[in-house]
Formats: sequence, C-alpha cells, structure tokens
Amino acid sequence: MPSIRQDAWSHTEDVRLAETILRHIGEGSTQLAAFKEAGSLLSRTPAACGFRWNSAVRRQFEKEMKEAKERRRAYKKRKKAAKIPEQAEIVSESASPEPAVAEPFIDQTIRFLNRLKTDSGASLPHDVKIQLERLKSENRVLDEAYRRLEKEYSGLKKNYESLLNVLEIVDQARAKMPRGEERAEIKDQAR
Repeated sequence: MPSIRQDAWSHTEDVRLAETILRHIGEGSTQLAAFKEAGSLLSRTPAACGFRWNSAVRRQFEKEMKEAKERRRAYKKRKKAAKIPEQAEIVSESASPEPAVAEPFIDQTIRFLNRLKTDSGASLPHDVKIQLERLKSENRVLDEAYRRLEKEYSGLKKNYESLLNVLEIVDQARAKMPRGEERAEIKDQAR
C-alpha cells in the first residue's frame, strides 16, 4: 500500500474526489463508502477525504450534487417499483385465485403466511418426513418409559415412607425398654 499523503490537495485530486463521491451518491451508496474508495484512489485517509469534501470541494459541485441526488431518487423508485410486483406475484400465486387488487397487500401476506403454516407438513421432503415420524415414535416410547418410571418412583416413595414409620415405631419402643442396669434390678426383684 502506498504511503498516506499529507501534502496539499491538487485540482485534479479534488475533481477525482468529487467524481467518486457523486457516483456513490447517484448509485444510492453512502458518502462514507465514497470517502473510503477515494482515500484508496488518492493515497489519503478516508477522514482526510471527508474533511476535504465537506470543507472545500462540495461547494464547488452543488449543481452536480443535486443531479446525483435526483439519480439516487430515481434509482430507488425503480428499485422499489420492481420489488412490489415481485412480492405481489408471490402472494397472489400462493394465496387464493382472487385478483391481487381486490384486497390490501398486508391481508394477502397474512393469508399467505397462514396457508404456509398449515401446509408446512405437506411440503416437507420425504427424508424429513421419515425423520419426523421416527422422532415422534421415539418420543412416544420415551413418554411411556417416563410414565412407568414415575409410577415406580411413586411406589418406592410410599415404601420408603412406610419404612420410616416402622423405624420410628421401633425407636419409640426401644426408648421405652429398660436399660441393662434396670433389667438386672427387675430380675433381682422378680427373684
């Protein structure tokens, strides 16, 4: 990459800068993109090009700026006009056989999306349908296994609670039983 120039701007460089920026504006691009391109063409930074354009050159090309902005408006209009029939065609083909003019575009789009939603299962490729069926079957098997495990868990939980109750009763009975010394005394008294 050539070194970045910092010397004074020549008239030729001003003209090349203006041509680049006006072309970008006319094509609907941004001035920042134009500054970047001009910077690489003129071996200057995009910031230097932007500063030069805004501080000195733009005033010299006011008429050309207006023309470039008109070209941009016309370009955007053509682009928008070309896009709308394509969208209307897509919606009217997939929607109902009614004419596209009979209802607003948004209603056609909503109907198209609803139809797409309901027809989504029918338009799946064969291998995807097979995989979907396999996954549904696997889901049913796993669901049944889960239910069985849930029943087993419930039974184990009841058994565990019963065992805890039995152990509690045993602990209470053990607490009421006399200890070793007390047993010996009871035996002695019984004799």
